[in-house]
Amino acid sequence: MRSRRYSLFQVLFITLAGVAMFGVVLQMIETVSRAEPLNADEWLEKLTSVIFVMGTMIGAIWVTLQLALRPIRRLSERADSIGPNSLHQRLPIKDAPAEIAPLVASFNASLDRLEAAWSAHRAFSSNAAHELRMPLAALRAHVESLLPAAERRVATAEFDRLGRVIEQLLYLAEADQDHLVCKEPFDLVTLARETAMLAAPKIIAGGHDISFESEIQTYPCKGDPLLASIALRNLLENARKHTPQGTRIAVRVADAGVVTVSDNGPGVPEQFESRLFERFSRSDPQGDGAGLGLSIVARVMALHSGRSWHERQRVGAAFHLAFPAAADAVVTASVQAG
Repeated sequence: MRSRRYSLFQVLFITLAGVAMFGVVLQMIETVSRAEPLNADEWLEKLTSVIFVMGTMIGAIWVTLQLALRPIRRLSERADSIGPNSLHQRLPIKDAPAEIAPLVASFNASLDRLEAAWSAHRAFSSNAAHELRMPLAALRAHVESLLPAAERRVATAEFDRLGRVIEQLLYLAEADQDHLVCKEPFDLVTLARETAMLAAPKIIAGGHDISFESEIQTYPCKGDPLLASIALRNLLENARKHTPQGTRIAVRVADAGVVTVSDNGPGVPEQFESRLFERFSRSDPQGDGAGLGLSIVARVMALHSGRSWHERQRVGAAFHLAFPAAADAVVTASVQAG
């Protein structure tokens, strides 16, 4: 059986209240022992005054402790709000009680080290991806010029895979920022339609069908349209790669600003669902992906204060992107496009 844990507030309150009650009881005993015998009315009057004094003291103790512990609660709430995307924040040491100021200073120093390590990690990923692009292109051209046709196809496929990994690393570095560098208005319906149109030739060439439908004419958003387009494009690329030929891929924009990419393929393996949006997580370890696409989607949506999720269907899979509307957004009536 687990032992109950008491907070500092509870311990101090119970201790001080107990001391106050003990003092009042002692005072009452001393008063009674020195006085003449009391009748019932005098006893009631004395008891009422003792209860009043005890209640006043306990109330004063409670208020005093609440005020004394308020800065600690504020520091706790501030610490709880610090995450991977807000490592630049620090706990205000001037607001900390003297007894816990050294602990706050140590916590802030830990955040300094963590922020430096995280920044170095992001810089390395971005720089490595940039530096690999040109040598890879040169190596590809050289290798393809030397190999016979049969071997060239294998090499080309491998270079394509490496190119996609580098591209995803660059996208991840772009999305792995603390806040949106670019904040501009864009129309979600237009962005979804154009992204679907740009992806359509590759999807159709792979033997798939694609359609676009929107319940609304416009849905004003604010953020980075390039990153939002990358998130949607990653979902379309996933649907193309993980479904057989003849699969129908549908893009749909709902009136609540939710973009859905669905298909009638085999769906997502049940054992993989809990890891879908984790980095370097792949349903097929032998596949040609790096396992970064959906993690980029999740990061982009977090930057836009939106969310992404997967919905299991009777047939196929559906991925949803929920974008918040711009503050002055006015969503208008329904339209469809094939």
